[in-house]
Amino acid sequence: MLKGEWKYENLERGDYTYFEDWMRFSFILANYVKEIDKPLKLYISVPSNLLFSYFFILGALDHDFKNPSRDALLQQYLTLQKGQRVLYKTSKGWVAHSVIEVSKMPGSETRAIVVKDRLNAINYIPETRWFDYLRIHDDGITTVRNTRLVRSVDSITENIKLKNLYTEEKLQLLMMQNTPQTYLFANKKEWIGSLSSIQLEAEGEVFQLNDLVFDGTEGTFKNISFIEQSFSIPIPNEAIAVFIGSGHSLRKMDYFDGGKSVFIVDQHDSEDKFEDLQFKIEQDFLLGQSRSVNKEILDYMDDNQVEIPKGVEIFAWLSQS
Repeated sequence: MLKGEWKYENLERGDYTYFEDWMRFSFILANYVKEIDKPLKLYISVPSNLLFSYFFILGALDHDFKNPSRDALLQQYLTLQKGQRVLYKTSKGWVAHSVIEVSKMPGSETRAIVVKDRLNAINYIPETRWFDYLRIHDDGITTVRNTRLVRSVDSITENIKLKNLYTEEKLQLLMMQNTPQTYLFANKKEWIGSLSSIQLEAEGEVFQLNDLVFDGTEGTFKNISFIEQSFSIPIPNEAIAVFIGSGHSLRKMDYFDGGKSVFIVDQHDSEDKFEDLQFKIEQDFLLGQSRSVNKEILDYMDDNQVEIPKGVEIFAWLSQS
């Protein structure tokens, strides 16, 4: 899908209009963060961080839908740990199993994931069935549990709106991977509450932003995860953590120090928190022997014919330590 084909509902005009400059900037900035393979840190100050974040997350999720990796999914299969849960499609439907280990089929060199079956028996799932029949279900590692039939497993390959935007092959990979690549630390109630107000159009399909957001609360598929105060599960190296507001940034930014982090700050935040965050970023930059990558972002925007909107401040850096 071409970035320029996105439109939003313009209530003043009563029709769908191509993205405004600041929307395209937010959308394409997310693509830049997704594409870079280094632990980038990005601070951005905007007049309205909530509204800006919607289009940034849209850009991030769109990139995730368009760029699933078969190799990354294979690596997830091969690194499954004892106690992790997977869904295995059988004649009875999707059944949750606990992983015992990744090994090989008995008497064969074919790789297999060994899971606990019913009545404490074990089952070998050969690699030839992984990509079509085996779905990551839970990143958490627990004790090995009994099997359980999971009803109402949603299939995004049958989602009409998604099928009009993305290929079935890519949807299939994402569905099996079932691991968010975008993490968000925000006022969840506020952020979720306004999702349906963002009306969009792409490829002739009209939809709401929440048609692309799956956090696992209403189904089994997840492409975004909200960071809670007690959040302790490591996020994938290629994922991004997005912080909305100075307060959220200050509380959790150290936990994600080794990954890609984006701090979207409202210029109307309280002055104390605003200054505290700026000071913390300055210290991070200096102590980490970091280098600025602002020029790289400006070059990327020039290549995409996008200007940084007036009133927007950005600072991006990479730690050298």
